[in-house]
Amino acid sequence: MPRTKGQLIRGCQPGSIAEELDLAAGDKLIAIDGQPVRDVFDYRLRQLAEELIVRIEHPDGSVVDYEIEKDEDEDLGLEFEEPLLDECTHCHNKCVFCFIDQLPKGLRKTLYFKDDDLRLTFLTGNYVTLTNITDQELDRLIAYRFSPMNISVHTTDPELRKRMMKNPKSGQIMERLERIAAAGIAINTQIVLCPDWNDKEALEKTLQDLSALRPSVQSIAIVPVGVTRYREENNLAPMRSFTAQECQAVIETVRRYQERFLEEADRRILYASDEFYLRGGLALPPASDYDDFPQLENGVGMASLFYSTLEACLSNRHPILAKAPLYSESAHRATAEPGQVWLATGTLAGPILESAATALSQVMGFPIAAAVVTNHFFGDTITVAGLLTGQDIIRQLKPRVQPGDQVLIPSCMLKADSPVFLDDITLEALAHELAVAVHAVRADAEGLVSALQWLQAKRSAPL
Repeated sequence: MPRTKGQLIRGCQPGSIAEELDLAAGDKLIAIDGQPVRDVFDYRLRQLAEELIVRIEHPDGSVVDYEIEKDEDEDLGLEFEEPLLDECTHCHNKCVFCFIDQLPKGLRKTLYFKDDDLRLTFLTGNYVTLTNITDQELDRLIAYRFSPMNISVHTTDPELRKRMMKNPKSGQIMERLERIAAAGIAINTQIVLCPDWNDKEALEKTLQDLSALRPSVQSIAIVPVGVTRYREENNLAPMRSFTAQECQAVIETVRRYQERFLEEADRRILYASDEFYLRGGLALPPASDYDDFPQLENGVGMASLFYSTLEACLSNRHPILAKAPLYSESAHRATAEPGQVWLATGTLAGPILESAATALSQVMGFPIAAAVVTNHFFGDTITVAGLLTGQDIIRQLKPRVQPGDQVLIPSCMLKADSPVFLDDITLEALAHELAVAVHAVRADAEGLVSALQWLQAKRSAPL
């Protein structure tokens, strides 16, 4: 008997209805109330009913209908192999600023896949361009009323957006944003700012247009374009990074709009990424200036939040429990004398970690130093820690570390589900090459302090 197409189940949430029914990894969800499940949103809405029939196919080929009565909104607790329960929409844009197009050849295949699926905005917080979706599909997702939607705008000028994204559908951005706003759905927006493209007057127009969509538009982030050394090799249009003076001009524009938004909406709404402040040599705003940090994953406010949280941790205003790192690898070279702890980071956060290391050394009672790594793989214009490769860390730390030292790296350097760097070097290989223990820790102040306290406890434990 041929197996039925369905949604493969990866597991069940503990204590859920699915677990009580003894459903398990390898089972398949075939239908709910006789209807196949189209995608994750279809599943989420159908399973909210108080009474439903869930058809499951087990690995032995048997098909069972489970009649379920439950509280409204109670989750069935199924977890699936494919988060979307459908194929992910591929991005067909050829944006002049696209980082994936600037990658060198020879990296793992998954790094070259460009998604632009609006459904991911709800599942993982991804930003999408609204250019790779039909009107019918947009209407379907609007009808679900999931909120917020995270939209990559870049510019609201139709012709400029077409030139920047090389997609004739990209000029519809304001029309589509207006449809989303009219439905009462909250919108977070981002602008990848490119010098001589969508900055200055073009940026002013974009900010004016997005301002008109308030209160639906709840946040606007401006992030600078990242430029790798492979642009010419990949036959891409010329692109440069912002100068310090240009960064200062961007921040001045941001401050001007923030003053207006504070007066009109009691929120700043518009935020510039930390990179503009650090590249421009400007003081970072206090953490309170970022409201509820709506764009933290865009690098907006991360440095200020780090400073604020670190200060609270070190003054015991924010107690932290010692917790083992997310991943640890050792070179298996035991030493009776523990050495220095190195905090690996990129050049952008280098000054932040250097000042933090001094304070942390005094509190922890052992030597801690920042290990600032220049990105030679992508080019020194790429300054964030999350885009460092294992090979650059090895080359630059190997001459510095000594037996007994330990290295902490932020988890953002690694693949989401395994301890592997962008160049496929593993954490184990890194520890072996450096001949020291290496630990991956959560990429924030709390994660760093927690891991250091864990190391402190291990140092003080009797041999």
